[in-house]
Amino acid sequence: MYKLYYIGIALFFITSCGKDRNADQPEQTVNHAKESTVILTSEQVAAIRLKTGQIEKRDLTNVIKANGYLDVPPQNNAVVSPMIIGYVRQINFLVGDNVKKGQVMAELESMEFIDMQQHYVELNAQMMFLKEEFERQKLLIDSDAVSKKTFLKSEIEYKTASSMLEGLKSKLKLLGVNFEKLNQGKVEPRFSLRAPITGSIKMMNTMLGKQVDPSEEVFEIINTEHIHLELSVYEQDAAKVKKGQKVWFKIPNQTSSIFEGEVFLVGKDLSEDKRSINVHVHIEGDESQFTVGMYANATIVVEENTSNTLPVTAVVVDGNSTYIFKQAQLNENQYTFEKIAVITGIESDGLIEISDLNELNLEDEIVIEGAFYLLNAFSGGD
Repeated sequence: MYKLYYIGIALFFITSCGKDRNADQPEQTVNHAKESTVILTSEQVAAIRLKTGQIEKRDLTNVIKANGYLDVPPQNNAVVSPMIIGYVRQINFLVGDNVKKGQVMAELESMEFIDMQQHYVELNAQMMFLKEEFERQKLLIDSDAVSKKTFLKSEIEYKTASSMLEGLKSKLKLLGVNFEKLNQGKVEPRFSLRAPITGSIKMMNTMLGKQVDPSEEVFEIINTEHIHLELSVYEQDAAKVKKGQKVWFKIPNQTSSIFEGEVFLVGKDLSEDKRSINVHVHIEGDESQFTVGMYANATIVVEENTSNTLPVTAVVVDGNSTYIFKQAQLNENQYTFEKIAVITGIESDGLIEISDLNELNLEDEIVIEGAFYLLNAFSGGD
């Protein structure tokens, strides 16, 4: 409500700048410096949310439209589940926290874990006897002092126990057992859930005291160091897409911003239901502003044909002519906006071609949001 109030005040200043003033009225801060310009204070610029940008060279022809979403590679996404049943006794992180590979995320208490350690200690103790017995029987069989049946029984018992011990040892290694303590007979009641990758916690599905088993996803971790764009390109356009082609894309909640990428991989499998292929796009620039799962509208540039472009929101129509507004800063608190007629060309994916720059330069600051309000200043002015 307050924002609308301030915008209304700013528009009142703009549209009233050309009307007759009484001698006792103070001069308004918004005025026409000449017929093709209007002056605003920095407060008024902020109130009507003017935004500027520069003319950019972009390709608007020979393009393929595609939709997709932002994602990360499979190795940058991981779920954390226990290998055996246990009860959650300690939780060290919350959703949104950053974790490093190997950090303990939670501790679980488990009777099965205790039993496995006890079984290992028992087998380990038996192994010395079984090994000595096997070696003794081997000497006796060589001198025909014992039956082959007795020797084979000793061999089977030794090798079976050895195999069981090694298998149990491998399982306990996966559970993070400290074998130095275990070999001293110290059995731990708890095992740890550790982060398999470095990243941030996307999901947590547990609480203290909860029983969890191997089928449950307790945590989900995502590493956003390499966010990329996954696009679906329809069958009729699939043959046109090649590695290295430029891609321009927009995010629905950031419609005024256009981002750049490059085709990195082109899928070979055509989906039966949608009759489309997957196209993997690497994003150029800062990836931290994106979130995994964001929807995207993209344009794949098939052939280079560079044009001078602005967002379509920068262009306004007045009668039979098309205009843009160039900004210049007069001083610390005032800006002047010059109304300039332009000839436009191709319009594509939120961009419009400026066919002839005339008095404009690529370094000029052009109003790309709020041009409609400035047009009202001239419509209600002199």
